[in-house]
Amino acid sequence: TSRVLFGNAYSALAGGMALSILMLPTVIKTTDEGLKLVSDDLRRGALGVGASRFVTIVRITLPTAFTPIATGVVLAIARAAGETAPLIFTALFSPFWSDGIFAPIATLSVLIYNFATLPYEPQIELAWAASFVLLMFILVINLLARWLGRVATNSI
Repeated sequence: TSRVLFGNAYSALAGGMALSILMLPTVIKTTDEGLKLVSDDLRRGALGVGASRFVTIVRITLPTAFTPIATGVVLAIARAAGETAPLIFTALFSPFWSDGIFAPIATLSVLIYNFATLPYEPQIELAWAASFVLLMFILVINLLARWLGRVATNSI
């Protein structure tokens, strides 16, 4: 299907679409659970003082459920960042970054996989370095989500 849509069997756009589809169940489930955690009394109270449904959702429900939603998004991003198999089949791998989004592209997880399987010590060290970069990326995203959750909780 990507050949029909993009004119090439492998592309960065196809890889991004595959990862976004992979992220959807995690985001949807955690968002649903986060919205269920918001008390019905809180919603009814907002509606009882004359707030519209839109204002109740924007000012009460979403800020209250922000932390579980942010957690779900971070989990989905972390999962997608570490996925290799979908990228091998959709984005392939290219040592070049400048070919555009309709061509194969370099990805960190596939680079780690490729270099870790080589028998050469410099490539194995690069695989470890790339693993560290990926780990730090996920740590920064987690810290950012916690900070945003704290800011959202304090603004209510």
